[in-house]
Amino acid sequence: MTTEGGLSGQTILRFYYPLALSWLFMGLEAPVCMSVISHMSEPEVNAAAFFIMMSLSIWIESPVIDLLSTSTTLAKDGDRFALISKFVLRMMIWVTFAHAIFVFTPLYTLIIEGVMQIKHEVAAAARPGMAILTFWSAAIGWRRYLQGILIRSGLTRVIGFGTLSRIVTISTTAYLLHVNTNWSGVVIAACALMLSVAIETLFIHIVSRPTVHDLRRKEPIEGEPLTMHRLMAFHFPLTATTMVKLLVFPIIGAGLARVNDPVLATAAYQFAGTIIFLHRALGFCLPEVVIALYKDEASRAALRRFSLGVAIGTMSSMLILSITGADRVIFEDILGAKRNISDLAHLVFFLSCAVPFLDAVQSYIRGVLTAHHLTVSRLLAVGVSVSSLMLVVSLGVSLHWSGPVLAAVSLTVALAAEFAVLAFSWARSQNSAQLRLS
Repeated sequence: MTTEGGLSGQTILRFYYPLALSWLFMGLEAPVCMSVISHMSEPEVNAAAFFIMMSLSIWIESPVIDLLSTSTTLAKDGDRFALISKFVLRMMIWVTFAHAIFVFTPLYTLIIEGVMQIKHEVAAAARPGMAILTFWSAAIGWRRYLQGILIRSGLTRVIGFGTLSRIVTISTTAYLLHVNTNWSGVVIAACALMLSVAIETLFIHIVSRPTVHDLRRKEPIEGEPLTMHRLMAFHFPLTATTMVKLLVFPIIGAGLARVNDPVLATAAYQFAGTIIFLHRALGFCLPEVVIALYKDEASRAALRRFSLGVAIGTMSSMLILSITGADRVIFEDILGAKRNISDLAHLVFFLSCAVPFLDAVQSYIRGVLTAHHLTVSRLLAVGVSVSSLMLVVSLGVSLHWSGPVLAAVSLTVALAAEFAVLAFSWARSQNSAQLRLS
């Protein structure tokens, strides 16, 4: 069935599913790593260390994450491509420098053990893994930049193949290192992650060459030219939004460090988070889908219905898994979690059922706001979200909530607060005469 604006559910699905598969493949990285970690010595410490390593590495990576949205929205001609490429390279250098300064100086101990109060054995286990991931952010930045160009050209299917190469690489590498070395689980996971991202980045770089060649030859579009100042004005609100948003997991980690048996609580949250992320991933690509396909009010209505379907479907899946106890089977039989970890992970999973719903509806609104270049409102929403998270985490610690309750409830409340601000921002902006599509 085709909408009045010519955008059908089938058209959206064809554009969406390669991106969704790409996110799902990325989401499989954590289960692969956790499966290895759970079958090695000190699984609780290494699972907690893996959570800390990934939380902080992804936060350091945050300035380059939105290069995908930036290139999807702005990479329209050869001049813009040249300007954005220069900007991307600078960003890659800065995030690599920041990662190195953090992990190879006393700043690491000051933040991890001092500010976050993570136990020494967990912090020590996470540090070698973070060192291995020094060039992780740069590789992801270049990959996401080129992926945005491919998305703008409608070439979403090849992105899925790229991420498939990534999951094959991480699975193979993790298995071979597990069998042939006596390295710790976190070190094996970090090596597998770094190599897999490098392989995927190389794949995307190669397959994007024809598209990049065509883009270089495009004449400048009519209208105001893109300058470095305008580019930064567009991208940095997105970056600031992502940086603030990704503080969520370090904050949760700091909260879990203050509950009873913090290592067990953090390990359980990491196991639950691997499966929660697979559900959340189905909504993460919706902003790019909305940016690329939103042309008029009819197409917006079709995209809204599609996003709501994703939201309801992912939440329903989590409810079914938790109510039937199938999530316990995944934790224990597939990921190899011990029963004490599985019990806590099950509680986290059940209490987090609303998380993928909130992610999907937020992603739709973020896509609409970005399509209209209204990126500052996203920063406001995330600021409210993180403030809410800190408030609930502090409340949970003071009231001696268990780790699973603290983590799940604080994240759900934070996402609900962010959605409320985003929805209000969009409703208010609809009355503005300055709305414009990219």
